[in-house]
Amino acid sequence: MTRLTVIADTSFLMTPGLYGVDIFAELDRLLQGDYELIVPEVVLKELEKLSRAGDPEERAAAKIGLSLSSKLKVLEAEGRADDVLLKLAKERKCAVGTVDFALRKELRRNGITVIFLREKSHLAVDGPIG
Repeated sequence: MTRLTVIADTSFLMTPGLYGVDIFAELDRLLQGDYELIVPEVVLKELEKLSRAGDPEERAAAKIGLSLSSKLKVLEAEGRADDVLLKLAKERKCAVGTVDFALRKELRRNGITVIFLREKSHLAVDGPIG
C-alpha cells in the first residue's frame, strides 16, 4: 500500500472533542499506520475562531483540535476552507478527512477519497485508498 496523505478539515479535527473518537487510532486502523495527516492553515484559523467564538461545546472541541494540529504539518493556503481542501486534494492526490456531509459529497463528486465519521463512533473510507 502506498503512503496516503490525508488533509484534515475543521470538523475532522473537532471529532475527538465532539464525539470522543481518537482520529489517530482510527486512521491507524483504517490505513495500517501508513499515512501522513496534514492541515491547511485556513483550517487552523477556523479552529482558532471557533475556540473563541463558538458555543461552549464547539469552543472545547476546537481547542482539542488545535492541540492535535500541533503534531501536524501545516500547509500555507488562502481562501475558503472547502475550496482550499478540494484544490489541495486534487493537486496532491490526497484523501480528505471530514465530518461535513456537503463537503464529503462535493469531494466524492470530484473523485477524491474521503475519510469520515460513521455512526458517531468510528472512521470509514469512501473511495479508493492509494
